[in-house]
Amino acid sequence: GARNGLLHDGSDAVLDMVSKGLPRVGYHKRRPGCGALLVKTRLDGPTVVVQLLDAMEGEREIYSDPSSPKEEEVPRPFQLQVKLAGGVGLSLINYVPEEILYLSMTGLSFDVEQAGTQTTLVFDLMGFQADNQCREALVPVVIYPIMRDGEHTLHFRIKRNVRSDGRLVVYPEITLLCANFSSQLDEVLLLKLIQFFEMARERRVEEIQPSTEYKLTSRRLEYNPVLVESLLIYQTQVNVSLIVAPVLEEDLKDIHTRLGLRSYLNFSDVTFVLDKYQTSNVIAATSTIRDNIIRHYRECAIGHKLKIVLNSEMTGNMGGLFNDLLSGLSVGLDGDVSGMVKSVAHGMSDTASKLSSTASTVLTYVSGDDDFRANRDRLRASRYQSSSDSLRAGWYGLRSGIIGGLTSIPSSVVQGINSDGVTGAVTGLAKGLIGTVAKPAAGLLDFASGTTLAITQSTRSGESIGDVTRTRLPRCCSGEILSAYSLDTAMGMATLWRLNRHNREERFISWSVVNTHLKVIVSSEKVRLIERESGNKVLKEIHLDNIGQCAYMRKETEGGAEHHLVIKIYYTKPPPGVTHIPPDSSPRLNCNSQKTSLKISQDIQYAIDLRRETVFMVDCAQSKR
Repeated sequence: GARNGLLHDGSDAVLDMVSKGLPRVGYHKRRPGCGALLVKTRLDGPTVVVQLLDAMEGEREIYSDPSSPKEEEVPRPFQLQVKLAGGVGLSLINYVPEEILYLSMTGLSFDVEQAGTQTTLVFDLMGFQADNQCREALVPVVIYPIMRDGEHTLHFRIKRNVRSDGRLVVYPEITLLCANFSSQLDEVLLLKLIQFFEMARERRVEEIQPSTEYKLTSRRLEYNPVLVESLLIYQTQVNVSLIVAPVLEEDLKDIHTRLGLRSYLNFSDVTFVLDKYQTSNVIAATSTIRDNIIRHYRECAIGHKLKIVLNSEMTGNMGGLFNDLLSGLSVGLDGDVSGMVKSVAHGMSDTASKLSSTASTVLTYVSGDDDFRANRDRLRASRYQSSSDSLRAGWYGLRSGIIGGLTSIPSSVVQGINSDGVTGAVTGLAKGLIGTVAKPAAGLLDFASGTTLAITQSTRSGESIGDVTRTRLPRCCSGEILSAYSLDTAMGMATLWRLNRHNREERFISWSVVNTHLKVIVSSEKVRLIERESGNKVLKEIHLDNIGQCAYMRKETEGGAEHHLVIKIYYTKPPPGVTHIPPDSSPRLNCNSQKTSLKISQDIQYAIDLRRETVFMVDCAQSKR
């Protein structure tokens, strides 16, 4: 009972109803059978609330305000389906301008359905590929999926419920399924991506800074938790390789130094196993759930540190050698002798190539010749595409080492005299003696590395770096205005990039087909006539400074009208190696049509005007000095 009408510990409490359907806790008992009480629980934010219901009054909450609406407004159902079989593409272009990355996604399917308060979203992706569009790219493709035909590259499904008061969002299901991927990382691309996003962030900060006085405001921080009933991210594997760039531009060197990256950290075929992440019935903020997922996969990546060290070039890819030996033993026990020999040869040659390359790098630094090291780095940059490129780079490395060893003493002594006189001559002599031994040895090791790398590429099973090609050629981004993508223009820029040996100073202007046998590439420096059948064979190369006139000429013949393009060439002096200039040195091109002839003529004239403006431009800042 109660003392003095008050409740105390051990007393019998009675739940009673008062006016307006509100509950009251008292000590006066009522007669049995006068009412039926239902007790339920519900979520109100992160709090579990007990609901007291009077069964006699039709499941109404007895503590709620009777004036509130009894029925919740249910959203109208709808469904939206979007399917893009051809897919979409996304280009990333920096300030140069230069296209550095191209993302292609095919087989896109997007489905949104709402029924009542529940919204279901399903996203499917059949194909995905990220291409390295940098001109000096060591590998053409950055990321591509490893899967069988008909499989999804990405499948994402999420269900979302929202209460009418908006105080709690419930996710009954979140599912993510991702295919296995192979990633060939290029250091140049990574540094350019870092540079791109840093500049974008700095520009955004400048835009949001107010020009007036700062005004301090305060607001209450709100904690909006969500309930995730089921979250599942399936296990996936990512095969990662990192290729360190031999040569970096000056602006990229600053980023490389600031981030403290290591130039010797060059590894290949490290398999990261990203374990399954699963959780259920979690009430937390979205940031907390996101941080937990990131922490889980960070721990997975940290657990592969030993793999990175064992598969690095510095250790000779011992991890890859061990895997190849196990694979060869496995297929050998199954009776596949050729597969066993191929697997063992791949592992041994790969280890020999990396150890030879590491030893050659050490000897190159010991020689102390910066020019020799830069030349070696340029040769090494072209050895990753195919086995023939590896053999060619190895042969050029041997030749460079032998020539460098023969000329090491005289060149080092001359450089020492020019810099420090007699003291520099003595230092240069010592440096030259070291280079006489170190440079040929480094060249010999480069030849061994290139030869064994060619064996590695020819015995590799599955898709290699050179087997996967770009979705499309890099975009031509010459000029301040970004034009629409053109395959012909991209082909012309790629051809010019090969012909001028990656000379960034020479800008691409146009690419035209003259007739069935001839093509023309117009750049900011030269006009090149190229044979169509061979692709890269230059028939004639004319510098813009030597072009006096470019005009269209129409010639009537019995078979009909012929359209010619006449390029008048004037030499102030004969070209190098030419003692006599023939009178017919000015070419006459037989074009397919008048339109083609006029277009080429306009492109050449534009290039001439552009070059004259560049040559005769006066820098006002320097003239004032």
